[in-house]
Amino acid sequence: MTIIPIIGSALFTLVLWFYVRSSMKRNIIDVLPLSRRWLYLFDFLFLFCAYFRFVYRLQNIYIHSKTFYFLMNLSYVLLGFLGLSILLCISLDISRLLYRWRTKKHPHKEIDQSRRDFLKKNVLFAGLGSATAVTGVGFYQSFTPEIVKVSIPLPPEHAGLHGLKIVQLSDMHIGPTLKKEFCEELVKTVNAMEADIIALTGDCIDGTVEFLRDEMAPLLNLKAKHGVYYILGNHEYYWYANEWLEWAKTSGFNPLINEHVKLQHADIDFYLAGVNDPSADRLDKARASDPKKAAAGIPKDAYKILLAHQPKSCFAAVKEGFHTQLSGHTHGGQGFPWSLIVYLIQPYVKGLHNHEGMNIYVHSGTGFWGPPNRFMVKSEIAEITFTSSEKSS
Repeated sequence: MTIIPIIGSALFTLVLWFYVRSSMKRNIIDVLPLSRRWLYLFDFLFLFCAYFRFVYRLQNIYIHSKTFYFLMNLSYVLLGFLGLSILLCISLDISRLLYRWRTKKHPHKEIDQSRRDFLKKNVLFAGLGSATAVTGVGFYQSFTPEIVKVSIPLPPEHAGLHGLKIVQLSDMHIGPTLKKEFCEELVKTVNAMEADIIALTGDCIDGTVEFLRDEMAPLLNLKAKHGVYYILGNHEYYWYANEWLEWAKTSGFNPLINEHVKLQHADIDFYLAGVNDPSADRLDKARASDPKKAAAGIPKDAYKILLAHQPKSCFAAVKEGFHTQLSGHTHGGQGFPWSLIVYLIQPYVKGLHNHEGMNIYVHSGTGFWGPPNRFMVKSEIAEITFTSSEKSS
């Protein structure tokens, strides 16, 4: 973990604190009205959340205990609530600006101040109540990944691969809040699905190998007919990708770093390839994401599946003749309303799509990053089955 992301995160946190504190004073403290001591409570809660967020980055085993993790988990829940409260503050500030604009445009129009204050208080209470409800529901949905069954159609010339099953896990983010117990339950569920292939499509961790080795240990019991395949996401690069790559190799996983393997299903060859995360070239130029390199040497008429952490790899993948791409990264937006923003960044956010004739499935994430809030976007374990209409009929 380099110092630049830490400094950037610290500056962003300070700006956020200043804005939310100012907005709370304008839109909550002065409206209800409340004692300004409530602002000191906000300062404490904000510092409480920020403290555990930054201390975790130190990855020091001596400051991490059951008490530490209990308080850190509490801070993450509060962080989720504060995140939703920020939306309320932004909405109230926009309303405030519109009100000022209206009064300037119609300065002589009489305004019922008591009615205005009544509406402001009701909107405020409704907003805070909604934020509380969303935090509670989102918290529950964060820890209970559901099995999502996906059927990917095969072209007639590859009908022989009918029934091939891949179980995809993505964006588990084992570390701050999801730990060994979560991995143990995950392994029980996945192994019972009897997959041909288990694909881990990046962002499995949030921490160093030394710090998370024991937490990740249950995943070594994952079983599939053709093995477990692993690609690196952007978070592996935040936490020393070379070490995680070595961990994967020594753990019996099969990392795919801009490369492919030949496998068989029902005596028919197919190829599974994997590429690095697009962010890799900023940290390691030698490992820039390269679908062309991953596809090199694969027969033109063979069925090709690509594991690529970010959906936007589809633009290069389709040019190399891949039939299917399995991705993650987006978390499906993780939770409403943040899910709306992801559509501005990635071409596909969740579910199965067709990109210029290539299938692309975007996993919603098995875990979560940051606050445990997956409101309206549940975590998932994807059971992907390749099907042929010829074989089904």
